[in-house]
Amino acid sequence: MNVKKYRAADSEQAMRMIRAAHGPDAVILDCQSVPGGVELVVSWDEPEGEAAVAPVRQDAAQSRENTALEALLARREKRSETELSPAAEMPRQNFGKGPQLAWSENDELHEMKQELAAMKSMLMSQLKDHNWQQLSTEQPRHQGSNGLLEAMDIEPRIAEQLQRELPPEQSEAVQREALKILLSRRLPVAPPPSRGAICLLGPQGAGKTTTIAKLAAQHVMRHGRDNIALLTTDSARVGAQDQLRAYGRILQIPVHGAGTISEAARTFRLLEKKALVLVDTSGLSFRDREGLNEMEKLLSVMPGLQCYLTLPADVEAYVQSEIIDAYSRFDLQGAVISRIDEAMRLGGLLSNLIEHRLPAVWCANGPKVPQNLSPADATKLVSIAMRMARGFTPAPRVATPAPAQRLGVQA
Repeated sequence: MNVKKYRAADSEQAMRMIRAAHGPDAVILDCQSVPGGVELVVSWDEPEGEAAVAPVRQDAAQSRENTALEALLARREKRSETELSPAAEMPRQNFGKGPQLAWSENDELHEMKQELAAMKSMLMSQLKDHNWQQLSTEQPRHQGSNGLLEAMDIEPRIAEQLQRELPPEQSEAVQREALKILLSRRLPVAPPPSRGAICLLGPQGAGKTTTIAKLAAQHVMRHGRDNIALLTTDSARVGAQDQLRAYGRILQIPVHGAGTISEAARTFRLLEKKALVLVDTSGLSFRDREGLNEMEKLLSVMPGLQCYLTLPADVEAYVQSEIIDAYSRFDLQGAVISRIDEAMRLGGLLSNLIEHRLPAVWCANGPKVPQNLSPADATKLVSIAMRMARGFTPAPRVATPAPAQRLGVQA
């Protein structure tokens, strides 16, 4: 890794110099005001020589397989359009506001909820194993694709639907390519907005603040810094506002803080003429109903706010589902898929997006600002999930006590 200082009249000019010299992979380490302008410290890695890839000659048999795949998929898609469409199979998740259950927060009920959550996790895991065994027994002709879908961690019900659409009597390579096409078509994806007030929500550590910095840096590099502002409502986490203000200093854009409803309403009105306002929020657990209620009140004074869920890819699928359910009250427009680089598998996440009808909008695959953030692409996400599955080795199973024993009850 190499490190170098750059001086310029302003940070925008310095960033142009850095990109021209080192390309988009240079990482900004520090930014300081100096006489006559700013000084940026950057690091970059030396590019490795790319190995030449020899073109692969396809023989006549491969060409026939590809032609057969396209024809079969077209016929099967037309025949099962109504029967197997996501809208017909799965009711659309209502992300609008609705009545919320009020839970009593006494200690006994809280303990019971924790035990029920543990039971739910265990039973879901056992049910998934049973469903996969049943699917493998019922559809032996798709053993290869069964193994791939299970290794990807695709939800068995979705896997069964995909299996029905696969062309029979084809090689594993053709069926694997067909799975990629079919799964990509089912995965909801939406284009990212370039204007308006964008709010990122999600649990603590999901990557909201870093994603805000990436979005801000990309906007500054494309459109300049005059028409953008950052707003943070995270007053709970120590140093949260300091982190966002540090990014604001580097990019030379204003950062505003609002910890109360009145502050949020007043500050939001001052920023309404900005082309882009990025709103950072407190990280809240999906179990924190009181905190989510307060967040809902705070955001209600910001009209026209577009809310996006920051969904970490490296947590269990059932936890992701609980996060989506808890945050659905905020009329979610889509999701930022974060921490892809730290995930072992992606199939559970893809299944959740399909089942909850939540579009992927951005994908974050590393901590670098601004380059490790890109618009979501269904085919790329499925390809990454398949690549992860090929290298995945499941952990050895540990005997799990029965539910009654876990709760201290005699079975």
